[in-house]
Amino acid sequence: MLTISRNIGNAKTAGLATDLGLTDYQWSWVLYAFYISYIVFEWSTVLWKILPAHSYIAVLCIWQVLDQLFPSHENANGLLVGLLATRSLLGIFESVFGCGAPYFLSLFYQRKELGLRVSLLLGMSPVANCFASALAYGITHIRGSMESWRYLFIIVVYFYLPDSPGTAKFLTETEQTEAIERLQEIDTTAKNKVRWSQVLSGLKDYKNYVHMAIHFCCNYSFAGLSNFLPSIIQAMGYTLLCCVAAAFLSDRLANRGGLITFFAILGTIGYIMLTCMDETKTAARYAGIWLATCGIFPALALNVTWLLNNQGGESKKGAGMAILAIFGQCSSLISSSVFPDADAPLYTKGCAIGSALTGCIAILAVGLSISLSRENKRRDRLYGAVGDERVDVTDGDANVKFRYLI
Repeated sequence: MLTISRNIGNAKTAGLATDLGLTDYQWSWVLYAFYISYIVFEWSTVLWKILPAHSYIAVLCIWQVLDQLFPSHENANGLLVGLLATRSLLGIFESVFGCGAPYFLSLFYQRKELGLRVSLLLGMSPVANCFASALAYGITHIRGSMESWRYLFIIVVYFYLPDSPGTAKFLTETEQTEAIERLQEIDTTAKNKVRWSQVLSGLKDYKNYVHMAIHFCCNYSFAGLSNFLPSIIQAMGYTLLCCVAAAFLSDRLANRGGLITFFAILGTIGYIMLTCMDETKTAARYAGIWLATCGIFPALALNVTWLLNNQGGESKKGAGMAILAIFGQCSSLISSSVFPDADAPLYTKGCAIGSALTGCIAILAVGLSISLSRENKRRDRLYGAVGDERVDVTDGDANVKFRYLI
């Protein structure tokens, strides 16, 4: 639902920019309004550790009310101001959910189960974009106050979303205990407390900055493709299938870096095709779009999962996700300005930049995989091999029994 709410590309296709008389520069600021707010408030990922999730997400649902604000302006200037304000507020509220939701999932699933869940979550973005066009048409014909299903959505989240495995109302006490014990990591930090030693460890951990760089490269396309490609092309269900297939295989093989590298290479090939093929090569350009989208989205989802897998402690996970989100999201500002209408229909500059950044993903993933593999072998050599026993990560992943997922 959040993805649908921010899908401004459909509005532009429907004539919003033309009706308001917006230039490419002004339209870029319409996009910037969302991303600047999103980036500034990404630090709120840490609040998932402190605040009860059911209350926190219920507040997030306020974004639905914002949809009612935009149509209330009667003139072009009022509409532009309203659009900028609405996009800014949506950015604030969605920043809570963006990287917080994968962090939340990491509290419930084992490391080798997390990839599929995160990929289902993030892989729904292009599918939601596909439905957004149909919904946009219907919404323009709706009059009246906020619909009852929106209230229902908020109520269900508030009363039924669990804060942790041990507080899930739909589980018995025995099932709650089993849900906690099946997790491979133990963090004795209180649920509503932040362990600042873990936060500082996360800020100093080089791995988080490598993941941030990968996310920066991925998010360029994640934002650019959503904003500038017709949703019927970029979705078509294939992207979600690729995300799910990649995550399933990654979980089964307990390997993240290799799959990220493969899909990054796939996306790079797609971008190269889009950069080099002219408008007469329609079939080749469609193939390039397919390769680019089906390469980028799985790589992005697996990278987020990879970071969460290798952070020892809940507070360190929160710090790592904040680093990834705040700085990694900045590439959205670039993609919002390098696909101007003047470059249509080829958008050569934007696709060339996408090709370079996607190629960097493969290089970074290979480098990080090698580094983590060497560290695991070092620990095996010094402290002996380990199995699947539970590891106390209260003091971070420096525990000699902790092994990184490659």
